[in-house]
Amino acid sequence: MKQFFTTLFLFAAAVALLTACEDMFGSKQDRITDEIFEDGRLDPNLIVEDVGYVALLPFWDIFNKPTDIFVGYDELVYVTDADGLHVLDRAGRRYLTLSDAGDFDISTSQNASLRNAVAVTQDRLLNVYVAARYDTVITAVNPDITWNLPAVYKIKNANGAGPIELVQVMVHPFMDASRATTASQRNRLNRNIPDNDELVQITGLSTLANNELYVTRRGPRNRTGEAITQDNTVLIMSPVANNPARMRNTSQIRALNPNSPSLTSAIDLTDIATFATPPQRDNVPADRSFLMSQGAPDPDNPRDIPFRVLWVNAVNTPDGIEYRSNPNLLNRDTTRARSFLYDQNRFTNPSGIAFSGDERAHIFVVDAARDSLYLFQSNGIEGVNPPPGSSGTRAINVSFGGTGNGAREFDNPSGVAYFRRIVYVADTNNNRISRFRLNTDFE
Repeated sequence: MKQFFTTLFLFAAAVALLTACEDMFGSKQDRITDEIFEDGRLDPNLIVEDVGYVALLPFWDIFNKPTDIFVGYDELVYVTDADGLHVLDRAGRRYLTLSDAGDFDISTSQNASLRNAVAVTQDRLLNVYVAARYDTVITAVNPDITWNLPAVYKIKNANGAGPIELVQVMVHPFMDASRATTASQRNRLNRNIPDNDELVQITGLSTLANNELYVTRRGPRNRTGEAITQDNTVLIMSPVANNPARMRNTSQIRALNPNSPSLTSAIDLTDIATFATPPQRDNVPADRSFLMSQGAPDPDNPRDIPFRVLWVNAVNTPDGIEYRSNPNLLNRDTTRARSFLYDQNRFTNPSGIAFSGDERAHIFVVDAARDSLYLFQSNGIEGVNPPPGSSGTRAINVSFGGTGNGAREFDNPSGVAYFRRIVYVADTNNNRISRFRLNTDFE
């Protein structure tokens, strides 16, 4: 740790010197200075002992109940909150907010609104997808009654590369190929029934290397054995063959049980993450497997779900892709770690999940009920390996949290992202994006 504090002192001195130089000579110009301003600074009062995550200051406190964050393939930062979608650079400077249809140069509907958006992601073509709500008049069922339905918005040029275009609004239930034309589906567009479609939520978005989109959905209707897909599921959206700018629902992952907890269940889904992650590169994994989290919509009466964060493998078979559990995560070697991703009841209400995508292959989870951030390795071990020269043999647990507004505390966190060794957390009730970096990365 002596080496770390020496490095910290030199780092702080460098920041002070560079700040003074910027005041004298104008804005920064060189790459090293850019990295310091993008990453933030360390507060010596916030240093953790041994190995652990330290806060990068300042936190970004310009948001209104942030719900999700994603650092894109274009290396810009996308944040959703009560006001809509915000686009920032990696230093936290916001240059664009999209809220309503009037913010787009081309709009498919004047009813479009990104306010109270809950999830965001980006594909490799730099299209941005946002989960929000959409007002729809269902004249065939209830004339002149407006339904507020969950939807996924596809946006082109949110990064300013050209005119900002709202390419498509995919509205539930009409985005679901199993539902849109059936009589029983039309019956759900009736507020007098207890499982109507207005109660459905779209909660998570993640893209694959081929630019397909996974969508997590939850809701009250989960009868199995019917042509209509249950509310609790993962939808797969694919580009239309003759019009790749638009998306359509090509399938639902029916192997996921919407009611009974298991290693392949889909109960009250809150988020999803694939293994195809930024930065843009030639070897983005084509694996269709994914991570997902099962939350607790009613914190006062949560369901008994022993494994709330799941790794689902997509396996190619002669009959097509099968989605199976990852049983390797049940092999918990206590000589290597004290806690694991697949420890029963490890989470209470996991609300966001991310995969690092670099050589570390870390899994990050935020839990809204426990106000905590967790780190796991891809083998399920919680924590990071001991640093070189350490006498320890077990992984070092670097998960942290607690309820509050301190630098290592959260209040109802709901989203997490990772990019170039920095972890970003959407700290909802603290109205901020918190950023952290492992202290060994500074040595």
